[in-house]
Amino acid sequence: MDEDQDGEDAAQQVRADHLPLDRRLASSGGGGEDDEEVEVTVEESLWGAVGEAPPPAPAAPHTQHEDAAGAAPARPAHRKRSNQRRSAQGQGGSPPHSPHTFNQTQPPPPPNYDHDPLVVMTKKGRVRGVTLRAATGKEVDAWLGIPYAQKPIGPLRFRHPRPVDSWDVTGHEIYNATKQPNSCVQIIDTLFGDFPGATMWNPNTPLNEDCLYVSVHAPRPRPRNAAVMVWVFGGGFYSGTSTLDVYDPSILVSEERVIVVSMQYRVASLGFLFFDTTDVPGNAGLFDQLMALQWVHDNIHAFGGNPNNITLFGESAGAVAVSIHLLSPLSRNLFSQAIMESGSPTAPWAIISREESILRGLRLAEAVGCPNPTRGNLPAVIRCLRNTSAETLVEKEWGTLGICEFPFVPVIDGSFLDEMPQKSLATRNFKKTNILMGSNTEEGYYFILYYLTELFRKEEDVYVSRDDFLMAVRELNPYVNPVARQAIVFEYTDWLNPDDSTRNRDALDKMVGDYHFTCNVNEFAHRYAETGNNVYMYYFKHRSLNNPWPSWTGVMHADEINYVFGEALNPKLKYHPLEAELSKRMMRYWANFAKTGNPSMSEDGSWTSTYWPVHTAYGREYLTLDTNSTETGRGPRLKQCAFWKKYLPQLIAATSNMHSSECSGAAGPAPPAPPAMLLAVVLAVLALALGGQRAADP
Repeated sequence: MDEDQDGEDAAQQVRADHLPLDRRLASSGGGGEDDEEVEVTVEESLWGAVGEAPPPAPAAPHTQHEDAAGAAPARPAHRKRSNQRRSAQGQGGSPPHSPHTFNQTQPPPPPNYDHDPLVVMTKKGRVRGVTLRAATGKEVDAWLGIPYAQKPIGPLRFRHPRPVDSWDVTGHEIYNATKQPNSCVQIIDTLFGDFPGATMWNPNTPLNEDCLYVSVHAPRPRPRNAAVMVWVFGGGFYSGTSTLDVYDPSILVSEERVIVVSMQYRVASLGFLFFDTTDVPGNAGLFDQLMALQWVHDNIHAFGGNPNNITLFGESAGAVAVSIHLLSPLSRNLFSQAIMESGSPTAPWAIISREESILRGLRLAEAVGCPNPTRGNLPAVIRCLRNTSAETLVEKEWGTLGICEFPFVPVIDGSFLDEMPQKSLATRNFKKTNILMGSNTEEGYYFILYYLTELFRKEEDVYVSRDDFLMAVRELNPYVNPVARQAIVFEYTDWLNPDDSTRNRDALDKMVGDYHFTCNVNEFAHRYAETGNNVYMYYFKHRSLNNPWPSWTGVMHADEINYVFGEALNPKLKYHPLEAELSKRMMRYWANFAKTGNPSMSEDGSWTSTYWPVHTAYGREYLTLDTNSTETGRGPRLKQCAFWKKYLPQLIAATSNMHSSECSGAAGPAPPAPPAMLLAVVLAVLALALGGQRAADP
């Protein structure tokens, strides 16, 4: 059967299935033995169009429809058909909507929900929300799990999303948005067992490919034209969900009276597989975000939000995604400004080449057992991957990758992105607007704990000898030549205490954190500041007293999230009062920025007690976020970032004929460098450092 016809048939069936059951029976000719053929759910109709079995239903169904004349059913309508049939027979055995009954019964007038604040009219139909109570006791209204795209299943797997059909075909249906949505299919972290510092990031709703939903939280009483903040979760583009407890926006919404929207988007190979074909065009997860942004722009006014004042904010891979939206011509007009926490598109893990992405896709096909996984056999490979279970795909996609290398990430597809971010920044090809961004003091430890598991145990007594330090530098920098690696050792060695096991341990954290996070955040902020945009930079330095990780891990990657969303105000979690004050201050900064474009200035013109200076290209100003400090500084970590961004690229270019043995798969500690090589390295370091010192920005 022609695929386009299949899709149209499926769409017609979906629209029919959105009707209450009695209307579906009437459209099929009434009751009788044929009733079973009408008994088709939305999921079954879509899968029936491609001749495959539907996916298993989630453990807790989160999408219910109700007829506007009545209350929401406790179970989906098709589960109650036998009750409806018995009721009809009790009235004389006539079908529910026989011609005789229809002629004598006038349809009820559409109910008026103008005075029900939980029923909101969107472009696709009415949605019913729920009132929630934040941990502080304040109430917010929430609409959880509103579909913004068709289910990406069957032939839609790997493709860009398609707009969802209206569920309100008669003017009587209401979509029940009262339960958290599914999480997109992903692997579950089990490395540290049930350790709360790790499990807090695992999905807390059922995993399902049917996961393209948005949720809206609004303060009570409902505002008009309120600032809107759209959250984009992180997770290396291979994991994450907007439903995590740490992302609960209820406190932020109720304290700062902003509207917060969160979205689910596809991750891992299901969201970022790329074969440069119509079936697998790549960047599906980014296009999911784009469609969610379009939904917000089109509908948020109905929830009390201002479609002309939308601030994107995200962390880690979510911050990378936010920054990519600043670069993409497709999405840059759908929002006003951006907040990026510990993420930048110039990070080495953020974007891979088209060639590398295709090779990873073929390796995945080989791992799941697809026959002849080659470029010349792509149509068959794609069919095989489409027929492989989603769970198998995400389990098999992890191959031999280095630290902070994630299997499937954004790619320069020529559509969403048409050039590398470095080029866009250099040519100033990005959205000109206000941005707020920053990083944490110990960005690297979280990833080292997962990568060097034998050396870095989840214990208090972890120390790194000099030999282990040299081995770790080699393991953590597999793609640089020996000269460049020696330069990294030189830069991160405390030469007053080269054998200090504590300093060696902490130096590895700074090395990973600088290279993968802090210096890329600095680079992005600097490029923006050069164009005259208002840039606000922070450096988060506070370690929570209830942090479950060993004390030496310091202020880890993502530790600021608890404070941005107000978790420290939850009395059950036993944060220190000073931590609650820090959280209030950060929520006010973030909300002020969303409302006015300036974290120090509120809507009414009042100013915060601590002034947050603008980050300029000359001064590189940043504000410290800590319980006991509000100092400002320059940078942060300007010297180390000059090493990564200025000196090391020159050194690598000058020694490009020396190849790293790791590139061919070698392992083990690096052999001692000959004295002549060490002398050459030292001389090269001094020469380039002196040259870089003269050319460096202030």
